[in-house]
Amino acid sequence: MADPHDVLVPRETVNDDIVTLVRWHADSGQAVRAGAILFEIETSKTVYTIAAEHDGHLEILCAAGEEIGVGERAGRLHETPLLHSVGQSASVDPASATAGTQVISRKARQLIEAKGLDPARFAHLSIVREADVLQVIEAKPGLTPATRSSPESAPAAPESSRSFLKDMTVASNERGKNILWLAANYLFRNYLLGLLVRIAPRGVILPLHRLRGVKIGKGCYIDPSAIVETAYPENISLGDDVRIAAGAIIMTHIKAPHHLRESGLVPSVLKAVVLEDHCFIGVNSVIMPGVRVGKAAVVVSGAVVLGDVPPYCMVAGNPAQVVKRFARPAGE
Repeated sequence: MADPHDVLVPRETVNDDIVTLVRWHADSGQAVRAGAILFEIETSKTVYTIAAEHDGHLEILCAAGEEIGVGERAGRLHETPLLHSVGQSASVDPASATAGTQVISRKARQLIEAKGLDPARFAHLSIVREADVLQVIEAKPGLTPATRSSPESAPAAPESSRSFLKDMTVASNERGKNILWLAANYLFRNYLLGLLVRIAPRGVILPLHRLRGVKIGKGCYIDPSAIVETAYPENISLGDDVRIAAGAIIMTHIKAPHHLRESGLVPSVLKAVVLEDHCFIGVNSVIMPGVRVGKAAVVVSGAVVLGDVPPYCMVAGNPAQVVKRFARPAGE
């Protein structure tokens, strides 16, 4: 008997290492086809549906409403029907086990408690997501007087406290360098060299990127219109024979507006990007922080890559998904 196929939680955003499994679209033991929606996960940004990559009989290992790490196993797909004992050992989906049972995601529950909202406001929903709670918060009627006077809902700090100097101070602390070094680094590496790579002849572009700090292997090509990280180019590594096409964007950091960072809605992100040998980054595609594009992988034009790309495959869409797999050379 062949080993079952693991149903793993994919990385849908760069900000989340742990997500909430909102609900299953199939019961444990049910036969499903490749491409069918299996379950939903809630990240810091939105809710994503995850499809089956293989045919099989579903064994649920993580119940709805529970937290699960990115890359961890949420279930398994067996080639043959499950025995009764196997089905009993699987976690039960509370959303399907009891009709009418409400599922509240972790992030939604935290917001409800923090804002002092009455849970009865969401009684009409079978699944309460973070977005549902945020919608009520923005409408204001559900907030209690205590919540309105709490520091969390206090008026934003004056704009003067969010000055350019404050940003420079924060950046200087992050890098462990003084502000003068930071200013010189920005003017030379970010501004001057960043401008030169856009107008330099082809033979000079790669040396300029190396001078910026980008690690580049042999036989690579970077189009002059590509944006290869502005603030932390040293966090990008290219293998041999990598091609980055026109308009592509490679990012290793995300720095949202002050309010979003300070409220924790969009935390700052700084993660390295690795493009392995022979991979191709298509026109106007976006590679987000923390992504590793595998050997000989192709990112289709316009794709937005949020998670790692396996070797020898093609990804497309937003968020990018595998649409084709290539045959590996003999011996690999």
